[in-house]
Amino acid sequence: MDADGNSKTPRMNPAHLPFRPFFLVAAVDAIVGAGGWLPSAFGIQAFGPTGISAGDWHRAMLLFGMVPAVLTGFLLTALPRWTGHRAVRSGTTHLLILLWACSRVAFLFLSPSFGLAFSAIWILALWLIAASAVIAGRDRRNFKILLLLAVFCGSDALVAASYQVELALRLALVSIIGLVVIIGGRVVPALTVAYVESAGGQIVLSRTASAEYAAALMTICALCSWVVAPEAQLTGIACALAGLSQAVRAAQWKGWRSLSSSTVLGLHIGYGWIVVGFGLLAIHIFAPVVLGQATAVHAWTIGAIGTMVLAIMASMIRKHSRLAFMPSALASGALAAMTACCLSRLLIEVLPGYIGPLASFSGALWIAAFGLFLTAYRRTLFGVDLR
Repeated sequence: MDADGNSKTPRMNPAHLPFRPFFLVAAVDAIVGAGGWLPSAFGIQAFGPTGISAGDWHRAMLLFGMVPAVLTGFLLTALPRWTGHRAVRSGTTHLLILLWACSRVAFLFLSPSFGLAFSAIWILALWLIAASAVIAGRDRRNFKILLLLAVFCGSDALVAASYQVELALRLALVSIIGLVVIIGGRVVPALTVAYVESAGGQIVLSRTASAEYAAALMTICALCSWVVAPEAQLTGIACALAGLSQAVRAAQWKGWRSLSSSTVLGLHIGYGWIVVGFGLLAIHIFAPVVLGQATAVHAWTIGAIGTMVLAIMASMIRKHSRLAFMPSALASGALAAMTACCLSRLLIEVLPGYIGPLASFSGALWIAAFGLFLTAYRRTLFGVDLR
């Protein structure tokens, strides 16, 4: 199996694959997004020609910049194999990169709303491309990906219009977590089996339909409930059940068999943060004085999304570079830095007197993680064939 979740994929030059430019701009957005937020720890709340607030910058670069860039690169590369549809043309890739560039320029020199509007157009274009492939291939299995992409696009548009922003941000986050659950459910077990077998071992994953359906149902209920009623007791119960069901699901993938591969292990750790996020959210709802909602949210945004982004990008790059499980100290360092980044951010709740240092340290580790990723895969990302 490969990083796309397929058993057979032709070997191709990574310089000719659509993931290359999008993973590059995703890493740039990740670094610039965190870098623009760091000055807020020193009292600098706005910057740039439009006086963008550090919070708006951080949110736009990461949630509506880095994330759709990773999704674009991954889906444009994986969907032709999932659906049997033709590969994406270079002109389509160039158009999407142009929309990304327009979003960044508009955000810096016009207004955050214009930047987010271009980002929504970019996500809509990705949705149309994905829908074309899924419909042409009659691939019902990926209809749920189209649904979540549509929700993500709509949430971006709502934030751009400054309408129901808090609700829209929750919609954006749950759509991303939903996509991580779906894509992770394909990629993580597939790569675990591939890694163990490549090392000469044998592994059988005892994945049961009941566990899969229970995890899907509980997760849908919890995420929808959190969007509509984020502080309701029923939401807390749903989150606790979702966390438990996702833990049972992930345990079936036998992550302990991949301890010697940092990339595969990183996928398991990233997915594990989804479970932690549900658990922390349930604790917050039942004991808000003990734990703030931001702690659970950052377990998802830094732990789950940040770690999975690094691990999935690395897996796809390595697979198409014919270096599927080759050890990389830099890549391992990136995943370690991301884990430390998340733990540092979660410590703020325990050590409120050290908010400034811990937040700054967490931001610096995030930048270090993506800096190490860029260094590890610079040749592929800049179009140099590694073969």
